Amino acid sequence: MKRISKEPEFTWKIREAEILNHLRHPQIPHIYDIEEDEEAWYIVEEYMEGESLEALMLQSSFITLDFIDRVITGLTEVLDYLHCLKPYPLIYQDLKAEHVIAGRDGIKLIDFGISVWLDKTENKIQNYGTPAFCAPEKRRHAKISEQTDVFSMGKLLEELIFAEGRKESMHLMHIAKKAASTDLSERYASVREFAADFKKHVQSKQNSVNQKHLLKKIVAAGSQPRVGTTHLSISFTEYLNRRHITAVYQERNSNGAMRRIFKRGGFAEHGGVYRKKDFIGMPAYGEGVEVYAPKTAVEVLDYGADLAGALAEDADLFLFIVGSRDWELEYAESAYEQVKAAKGLTAIANYGSRRQARQYAGTFGQTVYCFPLDENPFLMTKEKERLFEGLLEKYWNCRQHPWEWGNTLIRSAGKLCGKRPG
Repeated sequence: MKRISKEPEFTWKIREAEILNHLRHPQIPHIYDIEEDEEAWYIVEEYMEGESLEALMLQSSFITLDFIDRVITGLTEVLDYLHCLKPYPLIYQDLKAEHVIAGRDGIKLIDFGISVWLDKTENKIQNYGTPAFCAPEKRRHAKISEQTDVFSMGKLLEELIFAEGRKESMHLMHIAKKAASTDLSERYASVREFAADFKKHVQSKQNSVNQKHLLKKIVAAGSQPRVGTTHLSISFTEYLNRRHITAVYQERNSNGAMRRIFKRGGFAEHGGVYRKKDFIGMPAYGEGVEVYAPKTAVEVLDYGADLAGALAEDADLFLFIVGSRDWELEYAESAYEQVKAAKGLTAIANYGSRRQARQYAGTFGQTVYCFPLDENPFLMTKEKERLFEGLLEKYWNCRQHPWEWGNTLIRSAGKLCGKRPG
């Protein structure tokens, strides 16, 4: 509920409500009712849940190529709607990060205070908006058009590219520059034309990433509860993101460990996704809750001790975690019989016991890795880096000196233990 005083200096604010009352789009706030008394107007408006793009851009871990795609695609859809309204198009005029809300329901556009209808008089702008995003024709008091909003889209795309710390989006800069050209003849003629060129280049980049990265889904499951599945899954997610391979941890068990971890603080949350430096993840939300994750991200699914659930996933890599204590051997052997035919099965002995890993390698008849004794899953150590490099050897050409798989390689914690051929 918004209250707008009828004092002369505030009456311009009611204009936004009048504009919104004519719009019907899921990405634009809906006006439910407008009432008034002698002193003020009262506007009942839809609540926009989420964070402003301006706030998210201060945390570069949120800004990925997929996120940029989501923002720009969402904004071009709503601007195309405004520009195609009948009988007259509506020019938004004040596009900037502060007015974009990103949440679980997608991208929303707010603050239509200086929007203008292009009626037969072909309005000239009387309110400049934000200088950094202001098209040059507005400063010259020239006629505004759909290209006025295209200019602001270009400036916003530039900001997103600079905010994306890994520079995976730099190939989009020429699109931003063309959209924000001061020469109208060189600028995109419409938001639709800008969107088509943007989407073509994003898809080209995403296809290139998908061809390079064969892994899309990784599941982790343990031979018994509290064997370290969550710890390893978090560490693996952290490692992948450090290598500029976007990965998202997803809790697929009911132990509630991630919620307890998130409650300790230090995480930024947006749309149900939590981030902390190189970690991106989400707790188990249950059915009926949709949470946005980057489209091209590698999924790291933590199934805890739920072997049946893990096996039901069509995963590229199945991390099977077993304990290294003597009394855990029986659990490991029984669980291995259930998972031994799983696609991409990789066995990992927790706690860094090379002796136990060697024993498992003989029992399972396959290579077994050691996960080092470790207290902090978010801390990347040399031992963990060596382990994860070995895990990815079959899927990424990321090692300078590939190991010979199948040989007996019993090294320090973090190296693999294999069964001698023959």
